[in-house]
Amino acid sequence: MSKSPVPFEAKYNPYFEKQLAKLHKKDKIRAERVLKETREICAAPYDDVRFAAGQYRGKREGRAGDDRFLFVVCEQCRELQHTAINGCSACNDVKNETVIFVMMIESHKY
Repeated sequence: MSKSPVPFEAKYNPYFEKQLAKLHKKDKIRAERVLKETREICAAPYDDVRFAAGQYRGKREGRAGDDRFLFVVCEQCRELQHTAINGCSACNDVKNETVIFVMMIESHKY
């Protein structure tokens, strides 16, 4: 797996954006913490994160405090042949150096 020194580009799917907007209305500090963590992940997407399991397999899990969220590193998704699992609609239009943030997970739903 190549580990690019250049930060990856962040993309947020509509569902993640909706969840983040809802969280922002409820708790701005938590929402900002999640956004900060997404930026840190884009700087080093392979560092200290693990793959999720079960219905979320093929995606990586990130944490910002008690908040969990799922994301896909496009380069890794293609190399590990997870494209069918992740089913991104614009896969061919996205460069390898992209991290797509998919959804936030409430603790009781994991």
